[in-house]
Amino acid sequence: MLHSTTATAPAGSAITARRAAAGKPQQQLECTTQTTYISSDLELAWLGNVTAWQDRFCDVVRTPQQQQWTKIWLETIAAEASGKQNITYDPAVFSRFVTTRTCPGQQQAPQESIITWIEPLAHGLRHPNSLCNMGADLFDRGYLLIANQKDVLALRAAATPSNSEACSSRSCQAIYMDLGATRWEAAPNSVGQAWFYRSYAQRGITMDRLLLWEAVPVSPPSAIFAQLPKELFHKYQYFNIPAGTDYSDASHPVRMLKSIAQPADFVAFKLDIDNYAAENSILSNLSGDTAAAALVDEFFLEYHVDFKPMIERGWKGTEDPNKKLADAFKLFQQLRQKGWRAHSWV
Repeated sequence: MLHSTTATAPAGSAITARRAAAGKPQQQLECTTQTTYISSDLELAWLGNVTAWQDRFCDVVRTPQQQQWTKIWLETIAAEASGKQNITYDPAVFSRFVTTRTCPGQQQAPQESIITWIEPLAHGLRHPNSLCNMGADLFDRGYLLIANQKDVLALRAAATPSNSEACSSRSCQAIYMDLGATRWEAAPNSVGQAWFYRSYAQRGITMDRLLLWEAVPVSPPSAIFAQLPKELFHKYQYFNIPAGTDYSDASHPVRMLKSIAQPADFVAFKLDIDNYAAENSILSNLSGDTAAAALVDEFFLEYHVDFKPMIERGWKGTEDPNKKLADAFKLFQQLRQKGWRAHSWV
């Protein structure tokens, strides 16, 4: 992870904490970074009203205020995806992480804060026009604001102690882990791994390692690699087995992450295996293990809850009957307060 939190900060990311531990001798006081997560007005409206709004969801999302915010949201994301520079993010719509570096003995105010933006937690926690017959495809990712190289490098620099290397034993890497990986290219009712690789590359982040799990047997096994560009073979590990949930097992995905990642690496982790019990177990291990949680920068989860518009669109039988949409909002807010760029996935 590229930044860290202190005990007084409501939110922060992982790389700082890891880097501080690998920095200068202990007798030398180091600069520290603190990251705070700030919800937008749109997000706060949903956090405060989601329980009441869930049962009249379609009426709420069609109100003029929600439609105005949605228009700004989607137009801004489209501009970012097109490669436009110097985009202005409306804080009424977009939530943000604010990372500030403070150095011992510094007489002046802390250096300028690093602000990184993220899409709001709002609506049905996917594309805002994908439900209620509003026109967008259920798998449309045009609502997501993912990390970019400029922000990653800025956060890495802020978190690295003076006269230290960000990554001590090798060059810093970008690592992608996908639990519920399906195939390289998109298929019906799936996105495909290539979307992640290309979307990050478009934003200057080239993945150095890809570790992927898929429980559904692929036959013949050679089909796993049929669509994969040959130049990526050396980066690519595909496990055509269910992701393990026994945390005492060395093959558990979270334990594998801890064995390969360094604090200053960029780590994106996707969890979507359509089994809420297994997902909850893996997420509990990932977020509950301090060392593991400190490695995660970006996180994607399709959280299956008891939410009628999605039960009617494919979640039936995969949802956690004890969780409502409000529980999903709470979970993603808590993960963001850890410093993770946590996204609700499709």
